[in-house]
Amino acid sequence: MAQVRVTIELLTNILNESGCSKLKAEIFRLSKFDKDEATLPLWKLLFELLYYCKYGTIDEVTVRAYSELTTEELVVYVKQELQNLGFLSKEFCHLPNDTSSGSRELLLAFAWLLCKQNLIDKFMDNCSSPVEDSSLLHELDDKKASKEARSLIPAACRTPVQKVQQLQLLNGKLRSSLRRLYALQREKAKLQHRVHECTQGTSLTPDMPHLSSLEAHLLRHPELMNKIMILLEKDNVRLKHMQEWGEQEQVFWKWMESVLELKVKETPRHKDAPMLYYNIAPEPVPRMDEARRKLEEAILRYETIIVQIEELWETRRSEVSEEELDGLLDLLNMEISLQKSSLALGSSDFFMIRDPTFVLNKKDKKKPNLPKAMDSLQAASGQGEGLSVPVEISSEIAALESQLRLLETEVSRKTQHYTADLEKFSVKVPGSLLVQPSSCV
Repeated sequence: MAQVRVTIELLTNILNESGCSKLKAEIFRLSKFDKDEATLPLWKLLFELLYYCKYGTIDEVTVRAYSELTTEELVVYVKQELQNLGFLSKEFCHLPNDTSSGSRELLLAFAWLLCKQNLIDKFMDNCSSPVEDSSLLHELDDKKASKEARSLIPAACRTPVQKVQQLQLLNGKLRSSLRRLYALQREKAKLQHRVHECTQGTSLTPDMPHLSSLEAHLLRHPELMNKIMILLEKDNVRLKHMQEWGEQEQVFWKWMESVLELKVKETPRHKDAPMLYYNIAPEPVPRMDEARRKLEEAILRYETIIVQIEELWETRRSEVSEEELDGLLDLLNMEISLQKSSLALGSSDFFMIRDPTFVLNKKDKKKPNLPKAMDSLQAASGQGEGLSVPVEISSEIAALESQLRLLETEVSRKTQHYTADLEKFSVKVPGSLLVQPSSCV
């Protein structure tokens, strides 16, 4: 238990060093047992972490927003943002908006956010070296900046003409500021190039053959080194705490498992409580709940079948070797290729039906005199014997009749197929009417 408290205190230190409000480890212990006094600090912590996930920092804007929002606005905002991130919990959505209870649900929501958003990794990414921060080169005069900002705020104008004039004035100042900014950027590039040329051959880092603008500025103003050393020490402490968190993280998640088990044990599950969706309109919510209920019923209905299929697959997979599976796969591919080729050949033969050709053969002098009709039949069949003529004619007629039946079947099939396609297209086009040709009716 002592190790859990040490781990939670380490986590609170990391949160505090990253900009969150100071939080005691006792709050986490109270929230495990769903104590009401731990509710408000956890709401504030979730608000700050959500702000950090969206903007990458926790600054004075976060503090001012928290102070200006009402309690109900704060709770609804946190619920909506967590729901947008994918945290769908009925118990959390039904927490009271007056922050009177529900500390255990807030603790579970915090753990989900900590894991899902990789907050510790994001905190570590922001621990950059202050030597790379160029803000030390230009420290603005706060009084002058605030005075300029107040001068840009438009006064209360009484007439629309004065409002238009004020907007024109602001537009002119904005354009002038943009031109001045562009000129300053060009001047900055020239000065940086001059610094790099003058310090060529002198370097503090192996990947740069010259000094940077900040390094030259620090050499000129060595009193700023104390400020940088303080920032470096703070970052070193933060990185050390995060390294220790990586070693003790499993203790915290094991403790969170006990929190979840305690919730399941003490809190009865209300199936009738609907889910409150803050990011969609309330009209489709009943339909979504009905669809979700049907999906759950379908999953429960086919769950046993899926389990049986998985067990059958495992047993058969253990019985069949990899060589046999490869052989079966090759046979299947070969059979599919043969079927495709046969279908292609059948279709090509079907559409390439040729008419019978008639060849004129010279009459044999020794051949007995036959009627003219028999001679024409012999010439058509290409046979010299008169007894085979009736057989050749019947086979040719049978072949033509079979081809005719195949053509009629193919025409009927394609007619149905194209008619169905036309009906689908006519449904998509509003106000259209499908009129079939008289031959298809």
